[in-house]
Amino acid sequence: MATSFGEEEFLACCGSREFAKEMAALGLLSCEEAVEAARLIWFNKVGVTGWLEAFGSNLLIGQSPSSTYQRTHPTCAQWSKGEQSTALATTTDTISQELHEWNNRYKQKFGFIFIICATGRSTPEILAELKRRYPNRPIVEFEIAAQEQMKITELRLKKLYSLPHIVASTAIDTSGPET
Repeated sequence: MATSFGEEEFLACCGSREFAKEMAALGLLSCEEAVEAARLIWFNKVGVTGWLEAFGSNLLIGQSPSSTYQRTHPTCAQWSKGEQSTALATTTDTISQELHEWNNRYKQKFGFIFIICATGRSTPEILAELKRRYPNRPIVEFEIAAQEQMKITELRLKKLYSLPHIVASTAIDTSGPET
C-alpha cells in the first residue's frame, strides 16, 4: 500500500531536514519504495550539513532520552529506546562509564557522536566497535557513520510505514472497486 507522509514523519526517521523535505516531496510511496528512495536521497542529495544534522539528532549510545527530548521528539525517543534496548539490558556500571568516556573521546576526535545501528547489539559489542573505529581517519569514519545512519533510517522507515494510525485518505486502495 502506498502512503504519503510529511516532513515531520521523515524527520523522525533521519533527523536531516534536507532528507525529510526530499522524501516528503516524493508523495505516495510503498515502504519498499521509501527505503530505496531514502538510500538514493541520503547518499546523492543530502550534503555534509544534512549528514551532521542527522548525526546530531541521535542520542548517545547508552543515553536515556531527557524529558525535553521526549517532549520535542516523542517518536524518535520511543524508537531510540527500542533500538538501544539490548544495549541497555546488557550493560553494567563499569561498561557504561567506559562507553561514556569513549563516546566523549570519539566526539572530540571526529566532531560528531558515535553513530551505530544499535538494534540487537549488546553494550560490550558496541563499545568494541567504537574502539575498533576510533583509529579511523576522519573521512573514513564520516562515511561509516553515514552508512550506519542509513541503517537506522531504514529501520525507522519500516516502523513508520507499519504504524497503525495511517489515515485511510493517505493510502491508495489497490484492491479494486467495491462490489
